[in-house]
Amino acid sequence: MQLGGAALLLCAAGLAAAPAPGPGAERRAAAGAGRERRVQFASWDEVNVLAHGLLQLGHGLKEHVERTKGQLRELGGRLSAHNASLGRLLRQAREAQERGERLRGSVRELEGRGRQLLNLSEALRQRLEEVAADKDAIQGRLERLEGRVRLALQARPAGNQSARDLGALQSLMDAQNLRIEELLQKIKQQQYKLDKQNLQIKSLQSKVSLLIPLHHNKTQPPKWKINLKKSLNLTNQSQNGSGEPLQTQKLPEGCQQLFLAGQQSSGVFQVQPIGSQPFKVYCDMTAEGGWTVIQRRMDGSVDFDQLWDAYKNGFGDLRAKVMTLISGDFWLGLEKIHHLVQEGKYNLLIELEDWEGNSQVLQFVFSLGGESTAYTLSLLGPLSGELENAIGEFRQLPFSTRDRDHDLKADTNCAKHLSGGWWFSTCGHANLNGKYFRSIPRQRHERKQGIFWKTWKGRYYPLKSTIMKIQPAALEAEP
Repeated sequence: MQLGGAALLLCAAGLAAAPAPGPGAERRAAAGAGRERRVQFASWDEVNVLAHGLLQLGHGLKEHVERTKGQLRELGGRLSAHNASLGRLLRQAREAQERGERLRGSVRELEGRGRQLLNLSEALRQRLEEVAADKDAIQGRLERLEGRVRLALQARPAGNQSARDLGALQSLMDAQNLRIEELLQKIKQQQYKLDKQNLQIKSLQSKVSLLIPLHHNKTQPPKWKINLKKSLNLTNQSQNGSGEPLQTQKLPEGCQQLFLAGQQSSGVFQVQPIGSQPFKVYCDMTAEGGWTVIQRRMDGSVDFDQLWDAYKNGFGDLRAKVMTLISGDFWLGLEKIHHLVQEGKYNLLIELEDWEGNSQVLQFVFSLGGESTAYTLSLLGPLSGELENAIGEFRQLPFSTRDRDHDLKADTNCAKHLSGGWWFSTCGHANLNGKYFRSIPRQRHERKQGIFWKTWKGRYYPLKSTIMKIQPAALEAEP
């Protein structure tokens, strides 16, 4: 519009300069030619108007370019955000695919372990049949030997001949006993392999149970898990004015329930077994589930040479030891352990460490009676691990302290003779609650008062650390 107005002004100026026709046209024409040459140059006002119009046109074009650039930048930002979202979706899809692959691999591995366990069970069954057949054969041989012995005694031959016959019979019986021992040793080895396979199967089952919720994360968790998570939050966060936890929500019965509810981090939690008041425990969360630690010997900060009531109620500061990076000693208490395990069979896992940095792990199934039974420990299954049983051949062992002597050695108080309280059979097999020595004593009579497990390092080697923790023996499958 401004450019058009400037052009009209220039045309009007040209028309105003042209004269009307009249006399002296020739002179005027000549003069007009000179004027036409002069009016070809516009006036300053017209030039200013034209320049102003061009300037406004330039400003308009500049604003249009700036708006266009802004729109392009906005479109570029949206495109970048879209690309980032698409990249995240692709990564999540790849991670979900990888989790699915891992899950399928774990399932295949579990199936393979199951087949191996089935083959081992079949081999063990065949071995047991062979042992039974050998037992019958041995029994027949023993009967025949007894018959020969009776005949030899009845005949009563000369002294030299009788001695030779008896020597032959003794050699034959020794050979038979040796064969029986070899067969029993083979049975023990087969049983150990079977127990090891069972532990591996349980470990794989735990890993699969952890992978399945990740792969099927759209399913609604069961109501009992939701309630346990609420109880867990209440245990960790809700405190009343007196510092005691609120009791409006049901507390978990143990560390395994906390693990099944989604708690993956180890620490101190409050639990309430059936028929018991709430108390605090230290939960060790592993891939195999939640373990309740009942004893820890790490630095000798607590004296374990305590009387019966101390071992019954427990001693050592649970929470303070956790704040020092799990270094420190404590005993949970026999009464608390009894309440934890009274509903069924439990696994007892024992971790041992010597002063050279070597470690050993052993595990067995047990139950624990109440105070009326002197908290008798009952072994319900064979020992698993590389170490042999150092508790003794007795299946039931009461607990003893130096003021309550319940051990199986009639003429000696093992707790007073050694140190601390323990399930003593006799005094020389095991004592994980003995004195803590930060270095190995020179005197032999001092060393035997330390922490020892006879089938590893012997009874005169005081160990550096020991941890005892429990978990239900039969893990319930998830709904």
